[in-house]
This record gives sequence, structure tokens and C-alpha cells, in this order.
Amino acid sequence: MSKNRGNSPKAKLRRDRIRREKHAQRAGPPARDGAPYRGPEHPFAAERALREVQALLEGQHFESIDEANARLAEITAGGRLSQLAEAWKRDDPKWRAQELAYDALETDSLVEALRLVNEAQELDPDCTDAQRLMVSILPASPENKLDLMREVVEKAERNLGEAFFQEHMGHFWGTISTRPYMRAKQHLGELLVETGQLAEAAGVFERMLELNPTDNQGMRYPLLSLYLAAQQAESAGHLMSRFPGEEKFLASFAWARVLERWLSGKLDEAAAALARARTVNPFAERYISGMCRLPAETPEYFKPGDETEAQVCARELSLAWERNPAFREWLRAQCNLK
Repeated sequence: MSKNRGNSPKAKLRRDRIRREKHAQRAGPPARDGAPYRGPEHPFAAERALREVQALLEGQHFESIDEANARLAEITAGGRLSQLAEAWKRDDPKWRAQELAYDALETDSLVEALRLVNEAQELDPDCTDAQRLMVSILPASPENKLDLMREVVEKAERNLGEAFFQEHMGHFWGTISTRPYMRAKQHLGELLVETGQLAEAAGVFERMLELNPTDNQGMRYPLLSLYLAAQQAESAGHLMSRFPGEEKFLASFAWARVLERWLSGKLDEAAAALARARTVNPFAERYISGMCRLPAETPEYFKPGDETEAQVCARELSLAWERNPAFREWLRAQCNLK
């Protein structure tokens, strides 16, 4: 684990970046070879490459898939994709602003981030990623940040337009131009949770799943926590059913199932779910039950089935455990029965 990870602005930027990386990699099933999840060195590299390809294919019509693939192979040959896209878009201020926003999102330097964000907003006052990052690093209260983030999201929605939402409903994130908005929407939901507005936060995450049912950002996890915290067992069960099989290999879903069955009053089924959850990750129980205190910092990466995943699971669904103290008492009693 890296050093010097206190409460400095630099550390905050780093933690925000790590969280984004985690959401990106948690969207699909974990590797079955036991390899740990690690964030990429440049988390926006793939997104930038896709954006560059789209830019270079803009306005071109192809008679067949083979023709499109041939053109794609041509423009990506020689490793000059970024240079070609930059040359093609050098007079487009919106393009250049987004590139600066990516740079700002990837840096650990507060001073550099501020410089890049300001430059991006000068080029494009509607650059959503730049606006979002500016809110993130402002020395303001969570309540003030929430008001500002609402404005960022509402402005992005107006700029995209109602027709855009109708056309791309169910396919957000797959379209590169939607991603800054989806990141801002996620940030809004997180601020709502932070300020205790849990019902509204659930609505934000639900909307994100409507826009992107495949959930590349991993919004199912905070939404599941909110459902369980509100003792909405039916909603939690329905959400988990949308991602079948995850509880067989992912601690968050496996242990959430125990609480979901317990909230439903199915204690025998809760006990059976507990036995299964212990096989998925036996270390999570000590944190969920409150018998062991979580470390101050979330692991930068985790490995399925071990202590790092247990800490991520316990923190990810922390509201659910905290808002159901009777469940924790029941769980501690089950520990004594083992």
C-alpha cells in the first residue's frame, strides 16, 4: 500500500481516482484465476482511444463491416492514433477541453489539476468532467458541493437534450459522449449519500441503471446498500436478480443476500445464505458483525476471497450493516454457534 495517504488534497484526488478505477473493474465478473483487481496506470486510456477512433471515423459512410474494419485498421496502424486525432481535432475547443479534463482526472497534483481544469473550462464552459472535478476539489462543505453538483448534472442534461436521452436510453456509457454525464450523476448520488439524503440517492442510482442496465460503473453496489439500509428487502432481492450468479463469487452480493433473507423473515434461508457467504469470503464476517474494526483506508485493490475483498465488502455496504443492528446481533450469535 502506498505511503503518505492522509487527508491532504493530493491524497483525496488519489482516493477519488482509485474509486473510479474500482467501479470500472467491478462492472464484470472477477477473474477466476484469483488474480487481484488492480487499477490501470492511466484509467482513461481506453476511453480516450475509443474517442479518438470515433473522431477519425466521423462523417464517413461504409458499405460493409469489412470496409469499416479496413478503415479502422488503416487509422490505427503504426501507433499514431492519438497524433492523427489531435491533428484532426486541433481546432475543436470542446475536444481539446475534454483532453485537458482527462489529464486533470489522472493527475495526483492538486495544483496541476486546478490548472488543467481552468484551462479546460476556458475552452469549453460546458465541459462536464472539468466542472465535476472542480466541485470535487473545492474547499467547500458537502452540502455546498451537493448544490453545485446538482447544477453540473442539470446543465449536462440540458446540453444533451431530451431527444438524446430517448435515443440512447439503455445504452449510456456505451456511447463515449455520455460518460462525463454519467460520472457527474454518480458523483451527485455519492454526495446525496454523504449528506444523508438516502432516498434521493437511491433514485439517482436507479436512474443510472435505467440509462445503462449493464452497469459499467458498478452502481448496483451502493444502490443495494441503500435498499438494505432502508429494509427494502424486496427491492434488494430484485436488484440482485438482475445480476445472476454474482453472489456465487462476489462477497458484496453473497453477504448482502444473508441480510436480504434475514430482513424477509426467512431465518432458515438466511442461515443457509450465511453458510454460502462464508465460502465466498470468510473474512467479511468479522467486519460486518462489528467484531473487528475496519482499517482507516480502503484497499487500493482487492483479491477475491481474501481480507482485502472483505474490507471492500464491509465498507461498500456499511450503511446496510449500520442501519440493521439487530441483524449484526443475530450474526454474532451465529458466530458463536460455529
